[in-house]
Amino acid sequence: MQLVTHPTAVVLTSPTMISDFEGKAIVGMKPRESSLKFLVVELLLVGYVFVLLIPTVRAQPTGPKRLVVLYWDNKDFPGNARFEESFKRRLRLDREDLEYYPEYFEVSRFPEENHALSFSNYLKTKYANRSVDVVVASADAPLNFLLAHRADLFPNSSIVFVANDPPTSDALAAGAGATGIHYKNAYRETLDLALRLHPETKRVFVVSGSSQSDRRFEKTVQSELAGFEQVDITYLTDLPLEELIAKTASLPPSSVILYVWQQSLNEQGKLLESYEVLNRIAPGSSAPIYGFGTMVLGSGIVGGYLQGPEMNGAQAAEIADRILSGTQAREIPVTQAQRVPMFDWRELRRWSVSESSLPPDSVVRFKEFTFWELYKWRIVAVIALVILQTAFIAVLLVERRRRRRAREALDQLNAELEERIAARTAALNAKSRELETFAYSVAHDLKAPLRGIDGYSRLLLADHLASLDDEGRSFLETIHESSQEMSQLIDDLLEYSRLERREFKSDHVELRPLITSVVEQKKREAIDTPIDFAVDVNGGSVLADPNGLTQSLRNYLDNAVKFTSKVSNPRIEIGSTERADNFLVWVRDNGLGFDMKDHDRIFNIFQRLNPNEDYPGTGIGLAIVRKAMERMGGRAWAESTPGNGATFYLEIPKQSGQN
Repeated sequence: MQLVTHPTAVVLTSPTMISDFEGKAIVGMKPRESSLKFLVVELLLVGYVFVLLIPTVRAQPTGPKRLVVLYWDNKDFPGNARFEESFKRRLRLDREDLEYYPEYFEVSRFPEENHALSFSNYLKTKYANRSVDVVVASADAPLNFLLAHRADLFPNSSIVFVANDPPTSDALAAGAGATGIHYKNAYRETLDLALRLHPETKRVFVVSGSSQSDRRFEKTVQSELAGFEQVDITYLTDLPLEELIAKTASLPPSSVILYVWQQSLNEQGKLLESYEVLNRIAPGSSAPIYGFGTMVLGSGIVGGYLQGPEMNGAQAAEIADRILSGTQAREIPVTQAQRVPMFDWRELRRWSVSESSLPPDSVVRFKEFTFWELYKWRIVAVIALVILQTAFIAVLLVERRRRRRAREALDQLNAELEERIAARTAALNAKSRELETFAYSVAHDLKAPLRGIDGYSRLLLADHLASLDDEGRSFLETIHESSQEMSQLIDDLLEYSRLERREFKSDHVELRPLITSVVEQKKREAIDTPIDFAVDVNGGSVLADPNGLTQSLRNYLDNAVKFTSKVSNPRIEIGSTERADNFLVWVRDNGLGFDMKDHDRIFNIFQRLNPNEDYPGTGIGLAIVRKAMERMGGRAWAESTPGNGATFYLEIPKQSGQN
């Protein structure tokens, strides 16, 4: 068996199969007829295999597409460089399926007829083994050359052209077809524009010419401006360079120059291109110059409706891309070259032409921006920032002045207040001294008769007790006790008044020795009373006035002794606890106790909760404790339940809080 493969089919052929087929086919037939039938079957099989192989043949990979560009002048010509740059950018020549071949038809340097023939032979030999898909002619000269030698060079290639004189309709349809861009200069439109910008114009001078004394440019302009009678038109065609420079430098007033095209030979016989000639004419020109191509913009023309190789290159690339993508050249109509109103800002200033008078969408090149135009928004931002900073500084200065005045007023007020306080303090000190003198005087004057009353009552009790009856003895004892109570009240009042006047001097006081000393003293005073004293002090040092703290503890103990006097098993506990900022000292008893609603009352002067005959006292002791603790920066308070005793607290700071 023989296996014949195909991408879309597999054919199995076998001599046995053919024999079987032949045997079955020739039953009842003659040998000649069977041979003919067999030949037909073979032809059918061969035809079937051929049909199956057609897609494979068509699917074979083809070579890259090729594109040749015929440039008008040499490679270094600026117009060719601009055309090629925009052409490549639009066509994306970096892709792998396209080969690009630039050729330069240097007709300006080699105008001889034999150059065209030698160039044709060169191209014919170079592309003999390469099929070219598209040929681009960038100007009239290479286009005319291409049409004349198309049959020999590129008979199967589509043509894309940029030309002032496009081919005839027959030439466009011949072969693979041709299409392109009609490069038609805007002579009339540019002249109308120049007259609008220079309304005083009376004469127009047209500059055109070439090294071959070719007058085709002059004829084209004459045809375009035929019937234009607003101004006188003079043609300066094919003048020598020096004469042309002198002529344009001495034109009459109210003139305008239309610079069409000009090639000349310099002093050394070198060919000067159109833009190079313009560079020599423009500086001394006595009239504004208007042109038609972007190549001369920047060489001295004011501007005009310009066409250029950069725009033509992009348009030609777009047309070539459509043809390479499968569109027939003859299906693409010839388009007009793009015209853009473009101007040289420097020449506008030179000839006093305002930008506001230019056509809409005009392009102004070579503009020299002023410092304001370049940095306008930065300057505005800086000015705004300076203004804001100035305003902010002004506000700060005003605020500073206001604060200074307020501070001066405050200082003055403080000075006045200090003077007033000093005066008031002096007055208060004087009053305090007067009150102290008065208190001592009163105490002395009161205690003198009290001492007399107390002394005489004692004498009566000692010498005449037997002669007095019970009622007299009771009266006499009452007089004696009252005089003692009055004396104690005067002493307590003097002590309370001293707390306001005397200076509290804070010192480091060890709690344990102080408390132990006060408790031992109280034990000796209450030797006849069976009181159980319990001391639980861990020690510690506080900043306090020793006398004030001793007096406070003594008064707390006196109060506890007094209110446990009627309890069967009196007990007094003294303890302390160290906290973060202070020490807490307490005196706890199991005596009478009090209701917490009367808490603040018991620390006020002359406030008593119980009758004097049950619990004698002056009502000043606890008031002295509170006043002393306030002077030392501490606090005094109590907790109690009626019938269950009371606990009195001293909060003593570790640091001085003396007032």
